[in-house]
Amino acid sequence: MSDQDPRGELAAVARGVRRYLERQETFGLGELLAGGTGASLVPPAHTLPPTPTASAQKPPASAPDLSSSWEPIGDAPPRPTEPRLGPSERVAPAVRTAHGPEVDLFGQAIAPARPDIVEELETSAPLASVRLEEPSLNPIGAAREPILSASLPVIETIAAEVRACRQCGLCETRTQAVPGVGSASSGIVFVGEAPGAEEDRRGEPFVGRAGELLTRIIQAMDEAALIPGVKLDRQTVYICNVLKCRPPENRNPLPHEIQTCSPYLERQLEVLKPRIICCLGKFAAELLVGVKGTIGGLRGRTYRYRGAKLIVTYHPAACLRNPAYKRPVWEDMQLLAREYLAD
Repeated sequence: MSDQDPRGELAAVARGVRRYLERQETFGLGELLAGGTGASLVPPAHTLPPTPTASAQKPPASAPDLSSSWEPIGDAPPRPTEPRLGPSERVAPAVRTAHGPEVDLFGQAIAPARPDIVEELETSAPLASVRLEEPSLNPIGAAREPILSASLPVIETIAAEVRACRQCGLCETRTQAVPGVGSASSGIVFVGEAPGAEEDRRGEPFVGRAGELLTRIIQAMDEAALIPGVKLDRQTVYICNVLKCRPPENRNPLPHEIQTCSPYLERQLEVLKPRIICCLGKFAAELLVGVKGTIGGLRGRTYRYRGAKLIVTYHPAACLRNPAYKRPVWEDMQLLAREYLAD
């Protein structure tokens, strides 16, 4: 029989149980945090720091030591059920103990929220409505005249560099390099994949059968007055390719060829300051949009490339192989016109 007062001994046991329940609450929240992963990630009890409380003194000798055991003594009160958290909602929860300040799962005290910050968060716009600032769109109409004047000598300089370029093996098999044709007058740029046999022979892009179809598409846009007041032909738009030299046998461009040659295209777009860019085919789309995908998956929407809008459509050569593509291409030209006119 202990000489200690039974009441004091009982009170010591109660304090120990209370500390144990507080730890169990912390453990339960940690388990909830790990919920949805298929397995509890909560470490054993001895790896969790103790929850600071106002009465965190060494317990009396007669009190049970609960710090190294998570086995309940008797029937623990049922834990209130809480909704399972989705992956995006799993943040370290705060725990308010019965005898101390609010702490996190690592036993660190959490400073109380400042009323001004709380008010600011409650009155601010939701995150989904916040957009990253985009560059202003390049101009249209008379405001393009200074761009046209400034671009002409730079475009000629880039063309001379392209004709003299020997940075990849395509220079060994080409007849002529094909820099591009047209101007910055309208603010519309068509970007294809690579020159073909006729383009290689003449040194001008899109002059074979696919090029003739592109020319007819541009003429149809002009005749339909899709962009009122803007003359559309091969002189007022700019036409170029990702590669400036023909790949042998018209094979697909190789990754190192695109990497080597694309800086010429980037410099052309920088000085032309287009209002809108139309990517013709997969290789131009993937380079300028910056994602892999099919034309069917990328077309029908508007992207941004620096100060220009950008759309994707089928290459004219694909329309020659599959005439069913001509209808969606014309729909894309109508989209081009609408986006050109819209701010």
